Amino acid sequence: MIKVKQVVVLLLAVCVLSACGPRMEPAPKVLEGRIFGTFFQVSIGTQHEFDEDEIKTGVLTVLNEVDRQMSTYRDDSVLNRVNRAPLGEPVTVPPELFYVLELGYEIAELSGGAFDFTVGGLVNLWGFGPEGRVTTAPDDDVLQQRLQEVGYRYVSLDAANQTVTRHADVFIDLSGIAKGYGVDAVSEYLLTKGIDNHLVNIGGDLKGNGMRSEERAWHVGIEAPNDAQQIIRHIMPIYNLGMVGSGDYRNYFEEDGVRYSHTIDPTTGRPIAHRLAGVHVIGENTTEIDALATVFMVLGEEVGLQFANEHDIAAIFLYRTNGNFDAVMSDRFERNHADAMSIPEVR
Repeated sequence: MIKVKQVVVLLLAVCVLSACGPRMEPAPKVLEGRIFGTFFQVSIGTQHEFDEDEIKTGVLTVLNEVDRQMSTYRDDSVLNRVNRAPLGEPVTVPPELFYVLELGYEIAELSGGAFDFTVGGLVNLWGFGPEGRVTTAPDDDVLQQRLQEVGYRYVSLDAANQTVTRHADVFIDLSGIAKGYGVDAVSEYLLTKGIDNHLVNIGGDLKGNGMRSEERAWHVGIEAPNDAQQIIRHIMPIYNLGMVGSGDYRNYFEEDGVRYSHTIDPTTGRPIAHRLAGVHVIGENTTEIDALATVFMVLGEEVGLQFANEHDIAAIFLYRTNGNFDAVMSDRFERNHADAMSIPEVR
């Protein structure tokens, strides 16, 4: 399985209104299960009648194909076939995997390497990948060796032939982007079935299309950073958009009072160590904003906010200050979404 996070980061909790307030009308049908080491939920608007078994089977078929292509946890995945191929040897891959790699490469270039899909060796070293958990930080000499094995430019993509070639012994890991692609893929499948009112949620990455009912929009909750429990601080409607969150407060380990986050800075090889606790990104392409959420977690709230404003990205940053949390919004988030939610003091 892809297993994007071993401990699920629920920065975004779906808030279907029937569960968040008085039940005023029939609730949407919810199809749910497990994939990528986390949960999935597909909520379908009350406007639709459909065969639940058929649609759930179709959803699982889509997700299992994403897993088959992009997992680092499956020996038989296409991605691991790329990772095992001799250096310099082109490997032909399916169009879905090529699309994700190509988009990931573009975001790596755009972000100056803050997103880097070859960071897999470091993710494994710090205990957040398929090699298993650790409880101690790695030795610096081992860290420096793994850091030399990172660099997205060691990977070449041939669009004409749909091939991927590694030119150095890098380990490609798509955990920072594949879950968002899974959300988009399920949403596209539902549209082909005429189900254009739906909310897809895979481990907190989600996309809302259409309406919950004839009169109500889909609503989602934005969670305050909290190690112990989920606390929903803001609720907002979402219409034909994806929303992805990332954070440092659910998937980590501690050693001698130092917290090591699952988000690895590809430039240093170390877990991030700044004030940013969580970020939420909104956009039409959930694959893209999944990767952008990682970019912002690596950059931190100050540089990340500047990056978001330069590239017109809707994002809200939650950062630590004086024992509490504050929030700051990018210009696009404030322009397009702030009127749909309140920003109380986050404690």
